[in-house]
Amino acid sequence: MKRCINCILPETFPDISFNNEGLCSVCQEFEKRDIKGISMEILRKKFNDLITEGKSRSKQYDALIAYSGGKDSTYLIYKMKKDYDLNILAVTMDNGFITRKTFDNIRTIVDNMNVDHFVFKPGFDVAKRIFTTSANDDIYPKSLLKVGSSVCISCIRMVTNICLRMAIEKKIPMIMLGNSPGQIIQSESEIMYQDNKIPYELKKNLFNPLADKVGKEVYPYLMLEKEDYHTNPFPYTISPFPMIGYDEKEIYRTIETLGWKRPQDVDSCSTNCQLNSYGIVKHCQKHNYHPYEYELSSAVRLGTLTREEAITRIEDSTDMSYKLAVIVEKRLVNIE
Repeated sequence: MKRCINCILPETFPDISFNNEGLCSVCQEFEKRDIKGISMEILRKKFNDLITEGKSRSKQYDALIAYSGGKDSTYLIYKMKKDYDLNILAVTMDNGFITRKTFDNIRTIVDNMNVDHFVFKPGFDVAKRIFTTSANDDIYPKSLLKVGSSVCISCIRMVTNICLRMAIEKKIPMIMLGNSPGQIIQSESEIMYQDNKIPYELKKNLFNPLADKVGKEVYPYLMLEKEDYHTNPFPYTISPFPMIGYDEKEIYRTIETLGWKRPQDVDSCSTNCQLNSYGIVKHCQKHNYHPYEYELSSAVRLGTLTREEAITRIEDSTDMSYKLAVIVEKRLVNIE
């Protein structure tokens, strides 16, 4: 398969082209962009202002962190406690495929960091219908599928929605997500936003194809009730890594000192969840490119990952992903 000589995007990636030297159109556009993007000084000031404002009006918790048990969200809890002294509520959605070792890591971290923790487990019947339909049917636009598998898109939306519900209920001013940074930031709304600023009908239209296949009972897992979006003040959703910095090697070094250990029963693109493998395999079979290729290619362009490391991560995950995907699919078809 032909790949870009600079990043790892393949010839099968949607809407891609290559120049005579083999440089992909995404890298060519990247070279033309303002490398600085939006001022990081402005972003950090906005971030610090939101934290200061949130602390001034929070009652019990300053922030809710979506805690998957993976490396990034683990490090995020550490940084928010250590550098910002936030009183945190960690929230985990058990999608049915988080590994036993991940739960060991979660217990170790919340105990060592003295963080309150809540686990939400959706009914497996509705969860399996959401995941299998997401994997097998065309429910999301191509623009979203460039950056992740449809299975992960549905799962992450469920996580975000659960966190929003709890933040509103407990009057927590902000939700933080451990998203790995993978692009030049062009506007602060990419990493700091209020979900109620997106029109309700536009949001619902995104999930209508899934609801048409699975049933209207999926909406509460993906969206708030219409009146909930009028909550005032409405919590912010924040991805802090662009402001606090992202160094994968440093992340591993730090969280390992806290007792976190990488699970061995996940693919090379995950540190917590086997459902990820199912999403990878289904995405590759259906679209003929890996759902992590865009994210990893972005990391290569930004210099946080070498091209060789990115290719190894894609290729090394294949066999493990397939083996785990078979196990996951069996569970989705027949509950053990």
